[in-house]
Amino acid sequence: MIKRRHTSCGMRQSQSGQAIVEMVVVAGVMISLFIGTWYLGKFHDLQSTAIQTARYAAWERTVKPPSFSDATLQSQARARLFSWNKNAYKASDGKPNGSNWVASDVNAQWTDPKGQLLVKRPDDVSVRTVQSALPGGAAQKFSKIISSVGGGNLNANGLYTSDVSVKLIDLALLSPQFLPDGQSSLNLTLNEKSALVTDSWDASGAAAVARNTASFSPASIFAKIEPVLSPIKWALSLLEPAFSNFEPGQVCPDVVPADRIDGGPRKNLPVYRGGGACN
Repeated sequence: MIKRRHTSCGMRQSQSGQAIVEMVVVAGVMISLFIGTWYLGKFHDLQSTAIQTARYAAWERTVKPPSFSDATLQSQARARLFSWNKNAYKASDGKPNGSNWVASDVNAQWTDPKGQLLVKRPDDVSVRTVQSALPGGAAQKFSKIISSVGGGNLNANGLYTSDVSVKLIDLALLSPQFLPDGQSSLNLTLNEKSALVTDSWDASGAAAVARNTASFSPASIFAKIEPVLSPIKWALSLLEPAFSNFEPGQVCPDVVPADRIDGGPRKNLPVYRGGGACN
């Protein structure tokens, strides 16, 4: 009986010591996971902004003239998406290369517990855009066929791509204890890309749409013999007044039906090639 009592006491002491070790190990793992999840949330927010910046840059490149440089676009992206902009966008917005960000001007989520910014300066955010031909031989051949049929000079370089890079602060400055053994720094850069294919038909306005699509409308041939049809229209209008508004072969893009226009007198866009209103 005495031996059994000593054995039971020893087992309880051993189990107690094992529980303490397990608690310390589990607590260390849980704390590491908590801190890691906390940082990942901040990095994910930065990555979402980088994705938005890539989409913004690709779209802006499609509507801006060639004289609008990538440097200007990059400066505006820094001011509009990576700064805490409380005002409406302006053409003068910009954050060029220079000194570090001011903490009050950036998202409060992009800091560590010590107040260090995860993206230290404006030049850690870079934006680059490229305009190129549509990918694939089939798309290029189709554009050539459409142009040869009479669709006008379609934009062969209708693919716009953007590349955004966001350099983060060295993570060794934040939590060096979580770095792999033998590694003194961990420099991360977020890279995001976006691509946009433009519509070559209406990029230059309603007149360009009319020119490019007229060849695909069988009735467009009547526009070429309009002087011959004018006397016939006049004679028919004596029998039916509606023939005075008959305009065969006219292409009228971007016309909104009269019943869709709110308030005011009835208005329509002028007919391409002139000759009255597009009813």
